[in-house]
Amino acid sequence: MASYAVPGRRPETNTIEEDARLADVLVSSAKAGQWENVWNILGNPENPRRDRLFNVIPENRRWGILHQAVYWNNTHVLQKLLRYPVCDKDIRAKQCMSECGKTDRMNAEEVAAAYGHTAMTNVLSRHRNSIEDQSAPTFQSVDNYTQGEGLGLLTVTLAAYKSAFHPNPINPNKSVITILGDIFSDISQSERRWKEVRDKVCDSVYVVCEENYNKIKKSRNRQEFFQAIINTYTMEENYMYTYLNMAFRRQRETAYKPTGNDLSLGPYAVMYQMLLLFWPELQRESRTTYRKMLLTKADADQYLVGKRFVWQSIVSSTTALQHAIPFPTCGPEGEQSVIFTIDNKANSQWKPRNIEKYAMYMERERTYPAGAKFQVLGRTTKGSDLHISLKLLQN
Repeated sequence: MASYAVPGRRPETNTIEEDARLADVLVSSAKAGQWENVWNILGNPENPRRDRLFNVIPENRRWGILHQAVYWNNTHVLQKLLRYPVCDKDIRAKQCMSECGKTDRMNAEEVAAAYGHTAMTNVLSRHRNSIEDQSAPTFQSVDNYTQGEGLGLLTVTLAAYKSAFHPNPINPNKSVITILGDIFSDISQSERRWKEVRDKVCDSVYVVCEENYNKIKKSRNRQEFFQAIINTYTMEENYMYTYLNMAFRRQRETAYKPTGNDLSLGPYAVMYQMLLLFWPELQRESRTTYRKMLLTKADADQYLVGKRFVWQSIVSSTTALQHAIPFPTCGPEGEQSVIFTIDNKANSQWKPRNIEKYAMYMERERTYPAGAKFQVLGRTTKGSDLHISLKLLQN
């Protein structure tokens, strides 16, 4: 599969195998109270390493390292963990039964209270979570962009859920998109494999929304599973669109700091990305599409004529301008109304897919996979709206 080439760009590679090993060692060491192993992997709070793994709860684990510190009732360890900028004190457990009872969706403070660890509860209650304050602009320059690093949510998820998605060894010289193609081919042919993936998606998404968990879990066959992934995304009332796109927009090539909720949506994000790229039932759209967003002025000012950029999130658009409205519960927020008019004639794997057959609302929706690349062709102001014309770039 060809990727969009820019002279001097780093070759597409991945560290999924190594990240999978380290994520497992990180959480299993915390569970065993072997904190020196944890510090060896994470570095120290002033010079941290592997930020993207800090809040990971691997597929065979129920708690993260913060929960484990609470379990051990180790105030020194807890205080050190909270000093890491990436630490999400609100990370929630998966479905789990422990000595203190059910800990489903409990954060570390709630687990501390359940165990009666008062000192730990006091430390956590006084701590202000800063990770959610990360800015998440929509504009990401194509310069020096690589999918393996830029689509960090997908690569971290493939590491954390490697046994479910790709149980065989992964070639480090493969791009993340090629790997997704391999996975989709596998689950499209194996009755056992798609069910394994469905169950892991449900196990993870349960942390964020039980309604979505129930909708996906009841899928009786592969077709229903694929349909449920798309339909869930289009249900505005469950905020899935908002959660998922914020998780995607927080991706960074360096110092990527995913929150607990971001990572809980990871398996779902991998599935939706694969459907948008590879499911033949979703036809590619070559006609013009429209997208309206409310952006901050600083973000909108980045879209200058001639600039090439990548949208790191899954992006919805429509073939009907009247349906291009920014929903009050969805997408980025800002003071500048922007209407994007997008030329999709390019021969690109990232052409928007027609999802209206499986969407909750009939809005002639065409959806771009995360990582689609564009160039700004024009920029004008009409009334209170900024009109920006784009063209989709080739792979």
